Amino acid sequence: MARVSISVTAVVGLVGICLGGLISYYQMTSQKPDYYTVGETAAISVPEVGLTYLSRIDTGARVTSLHALNVEVEGVISDAGVEDESEAVDKKAYIGRTVRFVTLNENNQQANHTAEIIDVSRIRNAQGVEERYVIELDLEWQGLNKRVAVNLRDRSAMTYKLLIGRNWLAGDLLVDVAQSEGVIQ
Repeated sequence: MARVSISVTAVVGLVGICLGGLISYYQMTSQKPDYYTVGETAAISVPEVGLTYLSRIDTGARVTSLHALNVEVEGVISDAGVEDESEAVDKKAYIGRTVRFVTLNENNQQANHTAEIIDVSRIRNAQGVEERYVIELDLEWQGLNKRVAVNLRDRSAMTYKLLIGRNWLAGDLLVDVAQSEGVIQ
């Protein structure tokens, strides 16, 4: 019987080749796509709130906007003993405080939520300029989860209760307006 002599260098080389191949295979099979393609509407889940919204994708909107009713900043009491959220109040003074609100999706499913105000945004629209509280929320769609700034607005008159802005789309998503996950009648 012949003796086979294998050098340490050869063994290390073989192990390196095997590990390199396994790492390359893992990277190829676990990489996410460069971009996801989303349509003009998408079913977006907001786990912290516990609701899913059929959402309008709006590349013209810088920030995502969520339907919010009964918005109250904790600890903000007027002289009359009621919440004072008048236009005369500088809302930026409330950054860091907790805001409570009610949100509903297009199916009238309702949830109460509290979050920290991280900013106040000034939004120009057809009605003029308004200030909105901004919070952070996780938004999930088809395995993609992103935490983004979301402004709170009464969207009762709007068809879509969650408007997805560029801050959620940036870096991961392309919009194909020929696609849609549904339309609200």
